[in-house]
Formats: sequence, structure tokens, C-alpha cells
Amino acid sequence: MERGERVLGVATWGDPRLWRYAEYVAGGKRVEAFSTLSILREVENPVKIVVVVLDTLAAAESEGKSYDEIKSYDDVERLARCYAKRYLCGVEAEIVVLPGIFERYDREGGGKRLSFESDPRSEFLPLLTYKVFEEALKADATSVALDVSHGMNFMPALALRATEEAAAALAAARVKRVKVRVYQSDPYPPDFRELARSREDACRPAQGGVKPPSLRYNLILERALEPWDLTRYISYREQQALKVLTDTRDCDLDSVRDLLEKCALPLLGAFRLGALPQLALLAKATQLDELESAIEKAVKCWRGKRVVQRGENGALKVASGTRFATGFLALVHARAVLEGARKLLDRTEGSVPLEEATVTFDELKRLKDLVRGSRVVSELVNREISKLDRLRERWVKLRSGEWARLSELQLGSAPEESRGDESVFKRDFIAHAGFHTDVLEARLTEKGLEVRVRNERWELVKKVLREVTQEGAT
Repeated sequence: MERGERVLGVATWGDPRLWRYAEYVAGGKRVEAFSTLSILREVENPVKIVVVVLDTLAAAESEGKSYDEIKSYDDVERLARCYAKRYLCGVEAEIVVLPGIFERYDREGGGKRLSFESDPRSEFLPLLTYKVFEEALKADATSVALDVSHGMNFMPALALRATEEAAAALAAARVKRVKVRVYQSDPYPPDFRELARSREDACRPAQGGVKPPSLRYNLILERALEPWDLTRYISYREQQALKVLTDTRDCDLDSVRDLLEKCALPLLGAFRLGALPQLALLAKATQLDELESAIEKAVKCWRGKRVVQRGENGALKVASGTRFATGFLALVHARAVLEGARKLLDRTEGSVPLEEATVTFDELKRLKDLVRGSRVVSELVNREISKLDRLRERWVKLRSGEWARLSELQLGSAPEESRGDESVFKRDFIAHAGFHTDVLEARLTEKGLEVRVRNERWELVKKVLREVTQEGAT
């Protein structure tokens, strides 16, 4: 950890009941414990630790008991959280419960006694991505340390995917480089039964005076992510791009689809292309709290549809009535980009109607920080901004304060209207990073050079911006 870093710690856990006592070693630090949380705390000194467990731990909490007390998904989460909490052993951490997969059969009857069903890629993954991003924002973190030592099944692989995506979103939101470090301990050797947990105290070994095995705590991966790295994740399945959940019945999510179509996807398309004029204008017209509310509505709807069902002979089943579609992560990505853009534009609150929004030359230059990490896009944007810079001094018409198309102002430039061929328009728009001379108009005021999109061109521009966020788009 570097000086001045603020680290969010994230650890994946399976069932901690059968873990055994060990000495974890990293550099000159040594900690004896049942889990790697203490050595993570020593090595990274995180401002907060999040322990990720599966809701299937509710079965472990209820083992040997009746499942009658499990009546709702709230009960499932509560039991799983209580079970994991008793094994923190003095380490302060938040327990996050996410959906898992588990089956337990009745030995005598042969049927399923208990089952948990979920789709990890469309439930665990998006929920954890959102949670890590949210917690990192709240903690004002500049790095994320992921510990996969105790994860099981799909947890470590998807947790790494979620953490990297969340860190890229954090880099865009904070317009800063964000580091990800991943740790894993050596495997525990066989035997050492006397170092199992004591039945009287889960935080002490069953037998004292036994030297625990020494396990290295390994840094297995380290990455640095720039704001532009978020574009690697901005690619959504066309059928799901405008949906946050696969089934939204009985949920008030109609406004969310509208938000995705008119604001979130165009904003992300502008970011992916480095189309700074459109990015600035959309950022000024989009309310941050609307995106936050839409994300929370989607999570609330999903939770309401993960239900407890009872079958014959007291059999219990926990299943989801819906899954997250790619539009959910599009909302998370859009929130990150919007936070970063509004930070660079010095706009913390409020919005203006899109048709009234303008962007100054100085604001466009500040927004270049959001495309940091891509040499190609940075060069393209620098070229287009240089053209605008020359325009300020060459054209008297600008000094009148009246709006004029860039195609009219640039000497020797042919109009790029392409009205009859959208494919040509799209090609030209992308090639000029949104600085299309028939799309933009400019004027010179006391604020300096101002730019906006011609109102009659916004619908076509938004269509292009949405299309570039779809899978397979150039």
C-alpha cells in the first residue's frame, strides 16, 4: 500500500465453521487467526472491510433445526449474516449477503429438503459490482484489495471480475487512477485437527499450545485502472440494454427504461467515443439522483422477487423470480461517468434541459481527463479541440454572439449533413469524436467560445450514441 492510499477491503467467504487456526505471514507481518481478515487488515490498513457471503449460509445457521422460522428472504439474509458475523473474531467488517446455489436432500425420503437457486452471472456478479462501487465511493477509496483466500465455487472468479469492473467505474467517477490488489493465502495443510474451532469459543482453537502452520499471504495480482478502462465494460446485449431486470412485473420501473434510452446509454456512448461535446451536454442535463434512484429501484424489485417457497413435507426452496439484465450495469456505469463528468464541469447539483445546455471551450478541455488511458482517443480529441481553438480567432461571425454551424464557419469545409445516409453520418460522427460540423454550432460570448448540438440533430445523435454501446459495435 502506498502512502496516502484509502483502501476498501473485500473478502469472499464460504462456510467459516470448519476453518482451522493458522499463522498468516506477509513480509514482516505475522498474525495468528482462523481467517485472513486480520492479515488483510495489517497489510492494507483498509478504511472498511466488506465480507461477501452467500445466502446459502442460512442453511448452516438452521442446521439441525426446523426451517419454520424462514418465512421470507429477509429471514434468509438475517440468518446468513448472523452466522457469518460470529466468525469475524474481532475484525470490524460489513457482511454482505448475495445469492448462491445449494441443495440438501432428505436422506430417508430421497427428495430435496432445501434448495437455493440463482444465476451467479446475472445476480451475484452485478450485485457485487454495484456493492463494491458504492462502498468505494462512500469510503472515498483510491484502491481496492480483494482477498479470495476463503471463497468457494464461483465466488473468487466472479469477485475478481466484479472488483475490476467496480474499480474502473470508480476511476471514472473520481477521474483518478485506481489500483486493485488481489490476495490469496497458501492452502492449509492436512491434519491439524486440534486447531479446529473450539466448541465453546469459535474464535479460539480446540487445543491450546499447538503451533499453527505458517501460511504465506500472497499478492497474486496488481492492476492500475484509468477512467478510460471503464469502456471495456460498455458493451450491452441489444435485447437487454433497455432492461434492468428480465421480469419487471409488479415493479414500478417504466421510468427506468426511459432513463436508459434518453440519458444513460447516450451518455455512455459519448464516453466510449470520446465525444466530449455530447458528453458535456448530456451530463449537464442528467440528474445524478435519478440514476441512483433507478439502481435502487431495480435492486428492490429483485429482492422482492427472490422468495421462499414451501413444498411437500416441509421442503423449502429459495429462488429468484427475475434476473438482472445488462441495463442494470449500464445504469451503474452511467452513474460513474456522470459523477466524473460533473466533477470536471464543476457541477455538483441541478441540471438544465438538454435543448438549453451549452459547453464552453474551457469545459471541453477539462473533460479530456475522462479519456485518459486511450492514446488514440486522446489524440483524436486533441485534434478536434485544436480546430475549435483556431476557430475562435479566425471568424468574425463568432464574435456577434449568434449561433452558427461549424460547417459554415470552417473555411473550405464541405457540409457533413449526410441526411440521406445514416451509415455515412455515423461513420463521420465517430471519426470526428462527435465534433461533426453539421451537428455542432458555436458562438462567442463573454464566457468565450460556446458549443451546442443543433436541436434538430439530437435524435439522430442519440441513436448513434446508443448503438455504439451495443455488443459488436465498432
